This record gives sequence, structure tokens and C-alpha cells, in this order.
Amino acid sequence: MRFWIPAYAGMTDFLRKHQFSGGKRVKLLYVTDLKERASSFDVFKKLLLLEKKVFDRVVFALPSSPDEWIKNLSSTEFQFETKTIRNFSCKEITSLAEEERVSFIVVDLDKTSHDTTLRELALKSRRPVLVMGREKSDKGLFDHVIFATDWSPASAKVMEHILTFRELIDELDIVHVISGKLTVKDMRELKERLEHTRKICLNKGINAESHIYAGEVAEEIVTASEDYRGTIIVVGSGTEKSFMKRIFKKNKVYNIIKDAAVPVLFVPAAVPTSRD
Repeated sequence: MRFWIPAYAGMTDFLRKHQFSGGKRVKLLYVTDLKERASSFDVFKKLLLLEKKVFDRVVFALPSSPDEWIKNLSSTEFQFETKTIRNFSCKEITSLAEEERVSFIVVDLDKTSHDTTLRELALKSRRPVLVMGREKSDKGLFDHVIFATDWSPASAKVMEHILTFRELIDELDIVHVISGKLTVKDMRELKERLEHTRKICLNKGINAESHIYAGEVAEEIVTASEDYRGTIIVVGSGTEKSFMKRIFKKNKVYNIIKDAAVPVLFVPAAVPTSRD
């Protein structure tokens, strides 16, 4: 087993494409089923802290346009519009994201009722998806980030997002899960790779630590989020084009979403820009 250390190149190009640094910002698609109506807007309010730094436009996909939501939204300063969504299928959500040319999808759905949608989004979405949790918390969304990496192209894209959001992050725990036996040499190289990733974050002013877990990947990532009291899990997702690969590939990202008590942000390797 040989490890390579990525340079995380292309950060300047990423910032230019997504315009996270000043000027025009990105457009979000926020999808909610309005379950637990009293708390659903409270869930969205967690994102308002990101508004001045990350986004300034939101498209809300709702089963209806409740007066309470419109009243609450009218008191905010960002631009918004509402769209009616019928069945909350993956196809309906991703089609709306394409139509509106959004950069991010935020999903606030009941996990049990929309199990199939979340499973398919984890496999098929071409855009980053943030699956919100409905557990009450006084902490900010990015206060304590759990970054699960395997140094794949998708993980490299997650790293770009982390460096972009660095001003919002108080603590970062970098986690890699091994599922087989490693030689002494392999373990040494793995630790060097984790330390390299950690130093990149430290050099950008992020308080970061790194950890190695062993076992089933999704289960161990969720365990790490509990061990270190994370406020969000961020992970890369590979969009599989082959139907048979999707059938037989274990959907690790979905298993994290299903079992995590905190929000999960998953980022595909190939992220379209708002102009795509």
C-alpha cells in the first residue's frame, strides 16, 4: 500500500468560480418538508450566521408557502424566493437545483420519511448537500468540524471547502478510518499524511487535530463525531454513473447521514459552478 500527499492545488480557481471571497456570493436551495413546523425555521436560522460570509440568495422548496415562514423570511436581509415541491424525490430536488443554478443544496427533511431521497442524493447529487439535523443545539454549525478523509478527489474538494470556511471553524478533527491490517511502513506513511493535512489547516489558522480509527467506515466516522462532540460532519461523496455499481456499492455517505446526530455535509468530487 502506497500513500501520496496531495497539494490541494487549485484553491484560487475554486474561490474564483464560487466567489466565496467578497463580491457576489452563492445561491442556496433549501428543501424542507415543514415537519415539526415550530422548529423548522429554527433549523434554518443556524444558516443565517453563514449568510454574510457565504451566501446571499436562497430558493426555498416547500410543500406550501406558510404565512409564518414568509413573515420570518421577510425580516431577513437576503434575497429569497419560494418554490412548491411535491414529493421531495431526489430527481425533483436535483432538477430544481439545476434549473435554479444553485451552488449548494440544504436538506431539512425527516430522515425516516425521506429515507430513499437521502440515499439517492448521497449517490447522485452533483452539488454539495448539507443534511440538517433537528436536534437542538446552542452551538454554531461549523464550531467543531469532523472532517472524514480518504484523500480521494472528493476528499480534496472537501478540503477546499474547509479552507474556504476557515473563519467559521473553531475546531477541526481530521479523521481517517482504516478497515484492514497495515504494515508498520503503511502506518507511518498514513500518520505522515494526516500530519501533512493537519499542517495545511494549521497554516491557515484552523485549530486542527488528526485521528485514526479502525473498523466500518461510516460507523467509525459517526463514533468520532460523538467522541469529539462535533457540530457537523463533512465528507466527500463519489457520484457513481454505473447502475450496477450503485446497486452493489455500499452507500457509506448515506449510512453516516442516517446514524449521525449532527448535520452532515457531503461534497462530490466534480462540483458544478453556478453557471453550469
